[in-house]
Amino acid sequence: MNDTDRPVIRISNPNDLLGLIPYILGFEPADSLILIGVHHGSIAVSGRLDLPDANAPDPLHDTAAALLTRRLIEAGAGMRVLAVGYGTAEPVEPAITTAVAQLEDAGIPTDVALRVTDGRFWALHEPTWPADGVPFDPSASAAAASAVYAGLVALPSRDSIAESLAPVTGAARDRMTEATGAACTMLLDILGATDDRTDDEVLDTPEWRNVLTAGRNCLASAAEKYRNATAVDDDHAALLTVLLALKPLRDNAIRATTADAWQITMWSDLVRRAEPAFVTNPAVLLTLCALQSGNGVLANVAVDRAVRSNPDDRFAGLLAHAVVAGIDPQTVKAFVTK
Repeated sequence: MNDTDRPVIRISNPNDLLGLIPYILGFEPADSLILIGVHHGSIAVSGRLDLPDANAPDPLHDTAAALLTRRLIEAGAGMRVLAVGYGTAEPVEPAITTAVAQLEDAGIPTDVALRVTDGRFWALHEPTWPADGVPFDPSASAAAASAVYAGLVALPSRDSIAESLAPVTGAARDRMTEATGAACTMLLDILGATDDRTDDEVLDTPEWRNVLTAGRNCLASAAEKYRNATAVDDDHAALLTVLLALKPLRDNAIRATTADAWQITMWSDLVRRAEPAFVTNPAVLLTLCALQSGNGVLANVAVDRAVRSNPDDRFAGLLAHAVVAGIDPQTVKAFVTK
């Protein structure tokens, strides 16, 4: 979505803010800290963090929080923040207190700090606020109505989006397992002829060059099919997911990502069909397409699949940090076209 395409939705009270947040995220949040940066009356930055677990500290959470805070700081002078935590008082209140303190240290004031749970909200650091909170109905707010009119969607939960990328099962899974095994065997047979050579020598062999050429052709023909609203068959899907494990081909696929709907359809389909060991690369590519289209919710779910599939994939880990920090579509487009 371009800046000029964004709907104008007015927020005049906490009910409006709480009614709009699910449409900003694309789903109803739970156990989350939401930070929204408002600059000259418009939302400039928004991000969601899982609430930290005091019993199981997560370095990734701290890194993601730092990246989001830095993006708020870099967005420019005059930024003001709205902080909303969803969940019980512990751990919401400490999480908001920490975030507010970090932002204030950087000269960014927090206009609103709310905690939300069970249809009620509390204004933090307000000693006269009712102890049992204030009831609200987010769906009844004017902001929520404006969001719906503008075509925005709020799914019941983040899990609803994750379900759309759930692995195929049954006969479809059996076919992909068989096809992926065959693709792996074929690739090993081709590259097996280079076993007595060093890595540098392998990269300069006819076998390696033929594999890369086949990979580029496989990617191009898959793209053509999905562009014409046709899914690839299991053999094609399996071969492509296996070949994407080769860095030169993954790099080629990264450069080819766009915000086009057919690309999101293609990589979503391949994430669902890929064997567990080969999910990371299609999920990374789906993340990049989703980011370029401005679909941060899908990007968040896709990159989570990528990291869970292979926690050691450095690029997937860096991409996860960027997603949480709210990287903008233009930055992603500039990166993939380098």
